[in-house]
Amino acid sequence: MSNGKESLSPSEMDPKDLPDVPAFQDEYTRAYMQSTEQVKDGYYPLISKTNGFTLHFPEDMVIDDTSNAQPDNHYESLIFHYENNDIAVMDEYIIHYLSPVSDIEWSKDYMNRRAGEELNFKKLEAVYENQYIEIAEIKPNDSTLTLAALIWNDNEQQTQIFTDIICRKDIDKDKCTSLQDEEQEKVIEVFKSIKLINN
Repeated sequence: MSNGKESLSPSEMDPKDLPDVPAFQDEYTRAYMQSTEQVKDGYYPLISKTNGFTLHFPEDMVIDDTSNAQPDNHYESLIFHYENNDIAVMDEYIIHYLSPVSDIEWSKDYMNRRAGEELNFKKLEAVYENQYIEIAEIKPNDSTLTLAALIWNDNEQQTQIFTDIICRKDIDKDKCTSLQDEEQEKVIEVFKSIKLINN
């Protein structure tokens, strides 16, 4: 017998009835969550405020309250990171959604200027039809690896992403590199999970 909770969005539910993970227990983050059903182990479906894209959101991360969307739904910034700031390696995602944008070379040039260097973008196999993804690596110092990603589709929608993978200060260089390699695989999976929605 239904208790009526199935039809509620996570933001409408009592936190006690939600998964006991940061993505749902943090009030600001909860407003972005689509469902309490995992898309895969440790990840839940998120939808952006513009309804421009979805992604698989890590359960132990939270969205920064500086994230925002323009009322016309043509632009959105989404910033998220691990809730625990004392783990060995931390990620911070900064995603900018734009629509319409048709000139991908202009976008790459803009990302080059933001990075302060010429980025060497490499194509990845996209998960979704009529969608494309390229990524580049930046190594500003021994403790930080930055991944830049550009994801776009045939409908002139795109996301420009910079994700910093940062080792805690007490982690030595070799261990840091190993941890960053492991974390990079998770980050790329989040990139690939981004699905641009044709509005």
